[in-house]
Amino acid sequence: MNQVENAEDNYLSPKKAQPVSHTLDQSRTSTQRAGFRVDLQGLRALAVLLVMCYHIWFSRVSGGVDIFLMLSAFFLTSSTARRIARGQRPPLLDGWLHRFSRLIPQAAVVIIGVVIAAWIILPSTRWLELIDQSNAALFYWQNWYLSDHQVDYYAFNTAAASPLQHFWSLSVQGQIFIIWPLVLAGSALLWKKLFSRHSFAAVAGGAFGAIFLGSLAYSIHITATNQQVAYFHTGARLWEFALGSLLALALPWLSSLPEKIRRIGGWAGLATVIGSGAVLDVQGQFPGFMALVPTVAAALVISAPAPRSWANPSGLLSLPPLVKLGDLSYGMYLWHWPLLVFYLEVSGNEKASFAAGSVLILASILASWATTKFVEKPAIAWQASASFSRLIPQTGFKLIAQFAVVAVGLGVASLPVMAWENNVEHRRAMAAAQTATDNPGANAEDDWDPSPAALTLPLATELDSEWQTPGDVCEGANAPDDERIHFCEQGGTFDGGAPDLVLLGDSHIQHWSAAASAMIEEAGGSWILVYEPGCRYGSDADRVEEACSGFQDAAQEYVADLAPQMVLTTASKTVADPDDMLRSPGEQEILVDNYAEMIQPLLDAGSRVIAMRDTPRYTYSIPECVDSNKGLPANCDGSAGYVLNSVNPVEQFLDSNDYGDQVVSLDMTGLLCPEGVCKAVIGNVLTYLDDSHLSKTFVLSAKRQFASSFKEATNWE
Repeated sequence: MNQVENAEDNYLSPKKAQPVSHTLDQSRTSTQRAGFRVDLQGLRALAVLLVMCYHIWFSRVSGGVDIFLMLSAFFLTSSTARRIARGQRPPLLDGWLHRFSRLIPQAAVVIIGVVIAAWIILPSTRWLELIDQSNAALFYWQNWYLSDHQVDYYAFNTAAASPLQHFWSLSVQGQIFIIWPLVLAGSALLWKKLFSRHSFAAVAGGAFGAIFLGSLAYSIHITATNQQVAYFHTGARLWEFALGSLLALALPWLSSLPEKIRRIGGWAGLATVIGSGAVLDVQGQFPGFMALVPTVAAALVISAPAPRSWANPSGLLSLPPLVKLGDLSYGMYLWHWPLLVFYLEVSGNEKASFAAGSVLILASILASWATTKFVEKPAIAWQASASFSRLIPQTGFKLIAQFAVVAVGLGVASLPVMAWENNVEHRRAMAAAQTATDNPGANAEDDWDPSPAALTLPLATELDSEWQTPGDVCEGANAPDDERIHFCEQGGTFDGGAPDLVLLGDSHIQHWSAAASAMIEEAGGSWILVYEPGCRYGSDADRVEEACSGFQDAAQEYVADLAPQMVLTTASKTVADPDDMLRSPGEQEILVDNYAEMIQPLLDAGSRVIAMRDTPRYTYSIPECVDSNKGLPANCDGSAGYVLNSVNPVEQFLDSNDYGDQVVSLDMTGLLCPEGVCKAVIGNVLTYLDDSHLSKTFVLSAKRQFASSFKEATNWE
């Protein structure tokens, strides 16, 4: 993935290079040199092409990244171990600066490009996450960020993915570039003090062997228990680097094996490298032990005879086009993913066609060529050419120059990120300064004239705070005893009796809770909200999830024991998409399938049930749509006739059952869809925080309307 492992071997200048197969336990005075393994550049090119093709066309993991990780440790260990075996000190500070001064320039350019493009192209709903990811990518912490946020690398919703998500592997690699020299230096110290009779390769091999076994065992365990975290966890990846180091240390011995055996192994390894992405069950078992397949296959290729002959894999891998692409492989990896994400965002496509994907690959190659030629190579050349020998020794100046490259790269790339963050803060300040007349929401009069300069609220960057959880956690007599109830909130004035209102259901009852709780508290009453996201109360269809099945049974018993005056539930269920029979979403809106049976124990306990109609759902995020249609929010509106049934299923249910006034209907469609148009923005306020949940800002603006409809339906005062 990069070409930084050339401190001794000078892999960017083949004519000056030493062979990776040169013995590592040689005499300290040996200075033998030999040819450059150009086939390994071809292997790099093959790995990055596999990564690009599988990302762009197949939405799968190819194993190419694992090969990159293994190769990076192979090169680092090869050069450092030879240096130590010759009696030279292991490079630490100079080694770190050497590698990061070559990694950072291209990475900084890509991050700058991504930040600018994302600021312009991507909706502001994604800005805060990308600001955080920009900093994480720049400072080699991206893998931990993605792990902490439980990003599913296997979901492959590429159009909605972060254009910096692929920096996870570079972050792991950067962390290893800090750790590995310390391991090698520690091994060198042990070798010199305690095991000088043995070869350095044997001592270092023991250290890397222990890392390999421990990390592989951990990787297998965490892959089985939490695969999303395993994919990004440095500890679960250490063994891949250790494998590369073990290969580098053992290569002199491996080179002594019969050429025929190594040749057959090399071809088998090459075939496995190419085909493993198509056959491996990465969704179920990667990285774990399954990542041994591409990495061991690559190790077989490296161990194969090196002479460039068509009888050897090196003959194919040494073809000039592959070698040239190997020189560009780092930049190709950096550029391909953001180009793919931005293409899908702009085009609106879910996947790239063959033609579009081919263009993306070509664009990645050209972008890599440009940043390699005009950024990376000049930075390397400047470090090597400039000198103030009269004042500073050449070695000292080189360290200063490398440090300057690292500092400038990080500093320059941080500037647009800081500017972006300042823009977000400026918008927050502007929004906070607006008055109620700028954002009346549901209270907007017919003749209300919005200010052109007023921002629509909530800001798309603040949607995380738009989920409604009013009140406090249920406690005392209201605290559920059953652990199957995970979410319970309460508020208002409890006088020792039953609560006035219980809101029971899923997130679609939760998103009315701000208005319902305000109504009850203003009347001096008490309320409880008990819910389970994604679990519609009364729905047998949702019971396929064990958590939902358990919640429904536990919540039914809990609410029946409370015997509240009223229970508010969502009685119908809407959908967003047409079904296989091409029925519109509205035609699919039905009453919750087991609603009558599930509310009967509540009625038997003496509670009244308010059966609420579900809210419309969209196939797109309302905030993102509004953000992309600046000044034209009506482009994001929906038709009530399309998304809702022409007849309210709740009314049909009540007409066919004799509940009297013990079960009543509550329908807020008129508020959300005035005159048959379901509005994305009402009174300069976003009605939804995503594609199906109402925003807290809008619901709070509609407190009066909700209370009026509720009281009209129930005659409650």
